[in-house]
Amino acid sequence: MSPLAAQAPGLGAALLAGLLSFLSPCVLPLVPGYLSFVSGYGLSDLRAGKDRARILWRSLAFAGGFSLVFAALGIVFSGGAMLLGGASRWLSVASGVVVALLGLNLLFDLLKVLNLEARFHPSKAPAGPAGAFVLGLAFGAGWSPCVGPVLASILLLAAREGSLAKSALLLGAYSLGLAFPFVAAGLFLERLSPLMAWFKRRARAVRIASGLLLLALGAFMALGRLAAVSALAARAGFALKEALVASPDALRLGAAAAWALLATLVLALPALRKKPVLTAPRIAFAALFALAAAAEASGLLSTARLLSEWLLYSGG
Repeated sequence: MSPLAAQAPGLGAALLAGLLSFLSPCVLPLVPGYLSFVSGYGLSDLRAGKDRARILWRSLAFAGGFSLVFAALGIVFSGGAMLLGGASRWLSVASGVVVALLGLNLLFDLLKVLNLEARFHPSKAPAGPAGAFVLGLAFGAGWSPCVGPVLASILLLAAREGSLAKSALLLGAYSLGLAFPFVAAGLFLERLSPLMAWFKRRARAVRIASGLLLLALGAFMALGRLAAVSALAARAGFALKEALVASPDALRLGAAAAWALLATLVLALPALRKKPVLTAPRIAFAALFALAAAAEASGLLSTARLLSEWLLYSGG
């Protein structure tokens, strides 16, 4: 198993943790305000798509600032762990237990002190990308308590790696999960506003999802079973390859039916909830799924083959 494949479960967890941090109740509601402050444009200009190039560069600079802070924290945690003996078994167990407890706190809100925040409230707009980068540094340092339980869990995961490079890679994945939707929101705020509002209304569900992720991650860390996830993916990939040889037609028709069902559900479910059906995004997704069903049925696409290749890659 390649080193990158062996680390794939941790990278996937860090990426998902970054996305959940973006969706958290203490970050998501303030994203439009931060985008406006970083870009220097009002919300009406952002929604109108004014000067996307400027918004893109400043958003990337801002994301680069907080990514640097998170990567530095990962290196510090990893360096401290190496001084204590590297990626030893007791460190993995202790880190896993702490991460699981942080997950339980997100689920049941056991320790109120972990909900304290240290938000950074700038008073002056940044001057260009350089100013946005500095603001990103301040965001990473000042808002770390806001996403504390999730970020602390990724830092503990990084600490057990026993490698500065691997730790920086993990925090890079976390930063990417947080930065990508931030940059996307800056470029397409008008289109993404309904989706962001949907997540705001489901803040409790986001908190539960974050808690379950940390609980599962902590259990795998404590039991030393993160690498087993990669091995399980490899076994599933080989099993799917064998099924492709034994029953190619059955898998092809099954996949085509699944794509067709998705196309139908995209249009049918909103109708059941008495909402508009023929919106542009729904039509686009339904057409995409229907196209995939036709390609699968004609043999131009093999979903099972693509899935098996991905599983084998992830499993090493």
